[in-house]
This record gives sequence, C-alpha cells and structure tokens, in this order.
Amino acid sequence: MTECEVCEWMEKKQNILFEGDKVVALLHPKPSALGHIVVLPKVHATILEQVPDYVMPELFSTANKLSLTVFETLGAQGTNLLIQNGIPAGQKHSHTMLHVIPRRQNDNLPLMWQPKQGDQEKLAEIASQLAENSKRIGMFEEEPKKPKEAKEEPAEEAEEYLKKALRRRP
Repeated sequence: MTECEVCEWMEKKQNILFEGDKVVALLHPKPSALGHIVVLPKVHATILEQVPDYVMPELFSTANKLSLTVFETLGAQGTNLLIQNGIPAGQKHSHTMLHVIPRRQNDNLPLMWQPKQGDQEKLAEIASQLAENSKRIGMFEEEPKKPKEAKEEPAEEAEEYLKKALRRRP
C-alpha cells in the first residue's frame, strides 16, 4: 500500500474515540472546530466510491452516534456531517473520511454556499441523464464470507461416540 497519512493516524491509535470492525473514529489532528471528529474506513479507500458497500452502514451509523455525542458532551448547537470527495470538493488527504464537525451559532466556520436558481430545462436534462445511469443503485457488494473454522474433537471424544453408536446397534 502507498503511504497514507490517515492510515498512519489509525496505526498510532491516538485520540481514538471508537473502533469497530470496519471503521475508526478519532479526533482530527488539525480540527476546523474543537471536537472535530473523523470517521474512517479501516480499509484504505481514496474516495467514497471505493469504500465497500458493506462498510457504509458502520461508517454512517458511527458518524450519527458521534454527532449525538457531540451535542450531549460538548453542548454543540448543530453538526455538519461532511465528506470531501475529490480534490475539487476540498479533499486534502487520499483517504475517505466522514467529518463530524460541531457547530455553534455565529462560529463563522465557512461551510455555507449560496444556492442559485436552476434552469428548468437544464435540470430536466440532467435529471434524465442521472436517472438513466442510476439503474444499478440497489445492487450492493456483499462482504466476503469468512471460512468457518472446523472444531477438532479430541480423539477420545470421537472414539467414545463411536463406541456408544456401536452399542446401540441390534
């Protein structure tokens, strides 16, 4: 694997708030606000589309529960759940992360944009294109099955079982 600063954060195990089977949540080392948390898939994935489908439920449910924790523990008045997916979207690290950012009234954190009125004809055209290319939604990647470990019976137990079975024969 290539060197990844975010994978190194996970390896260091500093400021970890939660570790599940598929994700890790930790305080961001360079927070945009006090209490800024990132939820990271343990598998290295540069962008969200590379995160396996079976990791998504844990990624988002962890972020949801941490958002609640930020409200209750830090007294946040709101949270932003944010994924910067690609460099043009502001992604700074080559690892997918879901940010949980505590918010307060007038905190001046620059995450707002001004909505613009869309051209209805252009919106209809884009909606048609997206609908046509969204037909695969609902086909989810399943987690590979782990092989079951065979339990070895001690030789004495197996032998005793065979003796009992022979005694039952008429």
